[in-house]
This record gives sequence, C-alpha cells and structure tokens, in this order.
Amino acid sequence: MGGSDFEKWDDSMTEEIDSLLENDTWELVDRPKDRDVLSGRWLYRHKRGPNGEIIRYKSRYVIRGFEQREGLDYNETFASVVKPMSYKLLFALAAAYDLEIEQMDVKTAFLYGEIDADIYMEQPEGFCSKERPDQVCKLKKALYGLKQAPRVWYNTLTDYLKTLGFTPLTADNCIFYDGKETYIAVFVDDLLIIGPSKPNIDTIKAQLAQRFYMTDLGLCKYYLGMEIV
Repeated sequence: MGGSDFEKWDDSMTEEIDSLLENDTWELVDRPKDRDVLSGRWLYRHKRGPNGEIIRYKSRYVIRGFEQREGLDYNETFASVVKPMSYKLLFALAAAYDLEIEQMDVKTAFLYGEIDADIYMEQPEGFCSKERPDQVCKLKKALYGLKQAPRVWYNTLTDYLKTLGFTPLTADNCIFYDGKETYIAVFVDDLLIIGPSKPNIDTIKAQLAQRFYMTDLGLCKYYLGMEIV
C-alpha cells in the first residue's frame, strides 16, 4: 500500500473501521488476566472488473483466527462456498431458459451474526482509542478471520432467506431455491441471483437490502474468474 493510491487505501480503511463501529462489533474492556487476547491485521485487495480494471479499493480488518484454540474460542466451522459445478449448472440453466443473472455483495457480511464465545482482540492498528489505549476489544459480532465467522454468517443468511421462501438444496447448501424459477448462489458474501425477469430479481434485492447492507453489482459480467457474456 502506498504511492499515488495511498489516499484511496486510507479512505478504504476508514470506511472499514466506521462500518465495524456502526455494527457494534466490539466493546472496549480491561485486558483479561485469564484469557488470551488475539491480534489482528489489515488485508488489502483490489476488486476488479471483467477487463482487469480496478473498480474498488477494499480494506478489511481481520482477526488472526489461527491463534484460536478449539473448544475454548470455537467449536464448529463451516464456509459458505458454492460448488463450481453448481454455479456452472446455474449458468447453463440461465442460458437454456433465458433467465436473468445479477449480483449483489454483502458489506461486512460476518458482522450480522452474534458470536457464541468470549473472544478478545487487540485494538486495530492505526485506529486505537486515544481515550482508552490500554483496553482491548471484546467481540460481540463474528469478525472476519474468526474460525466460526463463516458458519455464523451462513446461519444468519439462511434464516432470513427462509422467511423469503428460499430453502437450501440438499445437493449444495449454498444454492437456495424458491420452488419456482429463482435461485440464489452464495459464495461467502457474494450473492448470485438468477430469476425469470428483472422485476423479479429487483424485488428480491429490495428484500435483501432491508436486512443487510448491500452493494448492487447489477448484471453479472464476471464471476469467480469467469467472464459472462
């Protein structure tokens, strides 16, 4: 990170911290004497379009989950990653039946689920509280990097999609189907929506936006390394 892009990365980091605070991700507490305090780190990446152009500077603060201890900091893990053959089949169905394909991205997806363990983390580098610099963060939400974070997010998303009439397929739990003509494929925080018409998909987008902070990526043109024409 640096050079002429420094301001863009700096803005991206500030946006990430603001989002974490807005979602009430942690509370500052005195450093515990009987528990480990995990560290965190910044991750940076460019989100690119179909021609390789940079469309977004994305900064994310993650906890170092490899420092967690099974049975103490977490018990069960699961990652919501749609299978390659599943989304390729969906593309084939869309081509055969002239279905619409659009994408949405969930901002800070993991922060929508409450964690089920007491986990402490050092304050984020570069954004330490000036009034309480010696305190640590007690997590309230499933921050990225936690081993149980993907499972918590998947369960939260599944519960909401069920209220909209979608249920996961037995063959691939990351494909949701409404029993008619609409599918939602989940790759962590990236949602692929396939349906019979634009109005149909717009209705689903509006329903999702009522529950989660979403970015509407519009017509699917690029998905997991594949260019869609």
